Amino acid sequence: MPAITPHDGPVAVTGCSGFTGGHMVRELAIHGYDVRACIRDANSWRGKDCVQYLERLPGVTIVDGCDLFTPGSYDDAFKGCAGVFHVAAVLGNSADGKSQPLGSGDVSTDVYNGGIAGTQNVIDAVNGSGSVKRMVYTSSMAAVSGARGATVPQGYEWTETDWSSDGVPEERWQHPRNAYARSKVDTERLINDAADASGGAWDAITMNPAMICGPILFKAQVGQWIEQIGRLAGGMEPNWPSRYDMFYNIIDVRDLVKAHRLAAESSVDHRATRGGPRYVMHGSGGRSAMRFGTEVAEVIHEYFPSFALGEPATVTSKGDPITIESRTLNDCKKAKSVLGATIRPVEDTIRAVVESSVELGIITPKINA
Repeated sequence: MPAITPHDGPVAVTGCSGFTGGHMVRELAIHGYDVRACIRDANSWRGKDCVQYLERLPGVTIVDGCDLFTPGSYDDAFKGCAGVFHVAAVLGNSADGKSQPLGSGDVSTDVYNGGIAGTQNVIDAVNGSGSVKRMVYTSSMAAVSGARGATVPQGYEWTETDWSSDGVPEERWQHPRNAYARSKVDTERLINDAADASGGAWDAITMNPAMICGPILFKAQVGQWIEQIGRLAGGMEPNWPSRYDMFYNIIDVRDLVKAHRLAAESSVDHRATRGGPRYVMHGSGGRSAMRFGTEVAEVIHEYFPSFALGEPATVTSKGDPITIESRTLNDCKKAKSVLGATIRPVEDTIRAVVESSVELGIITPKINA
């Protein structure tokens, strides 16, 4: 199997102004790789913030103008590279017609096309490079569980053999609310088919993380789950994807990017493993689901007892109580046994989110009277 080492030449990372992408560059750089950090627009506020941080890392070259919606925009970045870490994605909270200037502005359309059309552009650049021998793709637990959580038995444990499309009626699966899950499922299969069609020139490995949290490296990374933990610690009500209480399934970004690197460096025949060349990254510290308004809040209070915390809503606008339950279990068993991945306690992850949010001035704690 085409394992990668720092001696094989540079590697490229897509989506470097994002949370996982920025951490992926850092992980590779501190382990001796020459990294080509691909970003869409180095002159945007996100790009400038990202570049200011990444340029401080050793062996990092910024490659500007890499846009998922632009064919050929990754060609130069991938030439001579031994590996590609494809982290870039269009997320529901960024498909607003502004963050993705070449998108349609429709959330579900841009989320899906950012996966399929965008990844086809990445695949074309891999095939055209003549040098890339492995792609590691950041998929999601949305491709594993997705809308199936309410249909499986209590205590069901998700594994790499699960696909979120399994047994879901086509009409429901095609609904716009499933655009992200469909994107991840179809993109995984697109990448695997392309790797097979390469005739052994390159192979592909997929990582399937849950809610990615951890320390914030630069302000442009703020969004999604880390933003909501910060809001809770800053005495504010959560606002994405809603203000209501829910379960969090956390994976630490530092553990996730380490697992990406270990997968790239592994000589294991990933396709021959159970579930194929994909790895669930879920269930930090053995805790696969934590209720945001109680368990996550309790961890924040333990480390920051003087903070006045925010609270998610527990009743609807009509005054009806919100009923939520966690039916499934998750663990990184395969990643730990096959790759040697390590998973830190989830308390460390939550603490790192809050500390970095305060340090970067993203939140200003409200101190209890």
